[in-house]
Amino acid sequence: MKSKQKEKKPSATRRPNAERREESMTLILDHAEAEFASKGYNGTTLASVAAIAGVDTALMRYYFGDKEQLFAAVFRRRGPLVNAARLRALNDYRTLHGNDGTLEGLIDAFVRPGFEFAMLGEGHRNYAAIVAYVNSSKGAMHSLMSEVFDEVSNVLIDDMQRLMPDVPRETLYWGYHFLTGAFTFSLGQTGRIDRISDGEVRSSDFAGIVDRLPTFVAAGIRALCALPSPGERPTKAH
Repeated sequence: MKSKQKEKKPSATRRPNAERREESMTLILDHAEAEFASKGYNGTTLASVAAIAGVDTALMRYYFGDKEQLFAAVFRRRGPLVNAARLRALNDYRTLHGNDGTLEGLIDAFVRPGFEFAMLGEGHRNYAAIVAYVNSSKGAMHSLMSEVFDEVSNVLIDDMQRLMPDVPRETLYWGYHFLTGAFTFSLGQTGRIDRISDGEVRSSDFAGIVDRLPTFVAAGIRALCALPSPGERPTKAH
């Protein structure tokens, strides 16, 4: 009579490789996000991220390659989630109001999801600061901004054109330029207004910012629309 061999049961604590890999990558991305947000791109190294993440630098290189690729992975991670919320908000506003909406309401639909994501927690606030940094950068950073955010930006400009069909497209591009500058600078949480106002106004007060920014920007865009063309502007008296 043959003795029965005991079947080896899989350990309850043993997890699939894919699950462990995903956990390691998330850990690295979370800590890299915090490092890039606080120290900037130039002040962050693979070694500094590895140290705070508690992993070997070789593992980071295996997953992400060099620092540039790690930064790109950080930037691409949350962008699609924010964009999906913004596209839903713009679509909902368009469906509800059609061509009868207001510029303030349209801008609110564009910027509010970004601020609401930033209010979810530290990781999202770190990402917001990185977006602000990238939007003011050139080169590869510029390409990343276009890759992740151009689609939703063009949807906004198209919606602005529907609300303001007689306004030249050039004017709307200028309006978007000033809007995205104010928007991403506000996401940066620089603390400058905190110091100037002695704490009366805080750059981290995203709720306060999003309640005011659409009104401010919409007024500026309307003022741009009322400007005469350069050839029609009166010359200064001598």
